[in-house]
Amino acid sequence: MTPLRPVAHAAPSPDPGLLGVHLLAGVGSGLLLALAVAALGQRGSRSYLLVVLALAALLARTLVSALAMFGPLDAGMHHFAEHALDAMLATFLLGAIYYARSAGPSAPEEPQ
Repeated sequence: MTPLRPVAHAAPSPDPGLLGVHLLAGVGSGLLLALAVAALGQRGSRSYLLVVLALAALLARTLVSALAMFGPLDAGMHHFAEHALDAMLATFLLGAIYYARSAGPSAPEEPQ
């Protein structure tokens, strides 16, 4: 059996292009998360909460990658954390779909 070797990812000295991509990913994920929190405030349903958690996991992925890029997180932990966050994101989205489908149709709103 071959021993596992660490997977090489981003170097501790960040590349300016990689920094730009991380910045765009972080801003985009943060904006999506803010919009989802606003929608959760209006709707307040379990499905919206699960979507907020999924988008928070997406933002956390960017943060984990940035930590690995600047060195505090080693390659093995970075790899594990990103896979764990991917699993969380998928689970939250599947839960949101399940709860949205299992809830009965909402009553139509009365015009004011």
